[in-house]
Amino acid sequence: MAVKKVFQSVPTGAVAPPPVRPPPPWVPPRPTPPPVPAEDSVEYPSEDGMPMASSLKHAEWMIAGYRMLRHWFRGWRDVFVGIDMLVYYERGKSAESVAPDVFVSFGVPQRSLPSYKVWEEGKPPDVVWEFGSQSTAEDDAGKKKEKYRRMGVREYWLVDLDGEYHGRRMRGFALVHGEYAELPCEERPDGTVAAWSPVLELEQRCMDRRLRFWNRKTEKYLELPEEERERLRLEEQRAHRETASRADSEAQARKQADQARREAESRAETEAQARREAESRADSEAQARRAEMQKRKALEAEIAELKARAKTPRDPE
Repeated sequence: MAVKKVFQSVPTGAVAPPPVRPPPPWVPPRPTPPPVPAEDSVEYPSEDGMPMASSLKHAEWMIAGYRMLRHWFRGWRDVFVGIDMLVYYERGKSAESVAPDVFVSFGVPQRSLPSYKVWEEGKPPDVVWEFGSQSTAEDDAGKKKEKYRRMGVREYWLVDLDGEYHGRRMRGFALVHGEYAELPCEERPDGTVAAWSPVLELEQRCMDRRLRFWNRKTEKYLELPEEERERLRLEEQRAHRETASRADSEAQARKQADQARREAESRAETEAQARREAESRADSEAQARRAEMQKRKALEAEIAELKARAKTPRDPE
């Protein structure tokens, strides 16, 4: 589809406004959503009670991919980029949902949504990414993949930057006649794994434990602007400082707790030793009293015997 160029007359001496990037020619027109009744008795929660990510690196991969895509599509009309958002695909069934790590939906304006309802937006997401983790890898390659196929997601990407769960660091699937066909991935000598996304018209590359997007037209990577990178760098430094501070506080608390425990154990041992010594002294004193009593009884018996003898008349010589 040809893109119509729009020319605007600019008064002499005026600064020309920045050009408006037209929507890409491959973006399908947004279908008219079916009429939705005013009231819906079914409640669709915005949270599923599950953590955003199963590990710190899983969360970092998700956030990095989301930020890059949001920045890339910032000047485009009707492109929604979501992260860890519940997607409901059957009206009236709140149990029928899935939460992609990151997704892009063309023909849907970017705005604040508690959840993504396919029947309200008029279409499912176009591209979905799931980042591999030990707790989610099996579902990502099985149940979730089948849900995305039934939903009509045009591209599905399994990204496993450590290569631990899916055999390869990246696998892509394109929806062809209602079934997923695997997209070719190239493993290069430098270790980079690259694959072309027909929907995004970008090349995705797994390199240096990062997912990066390569624009073949400009022969450049999608990068955040310097001020955004600096802001994120400062945020990461602050987060590291806070983490280190918490770690130091926890270490100090553990050290104090260990010291208090050792002191308590020392006091308990001292008290136990004192009790043992007191019991030993008590035993010694008891033995001494028994010995003295026995001795006194023996003396008393001897005195009694002597007295008895003194009262007995003596035999004449």
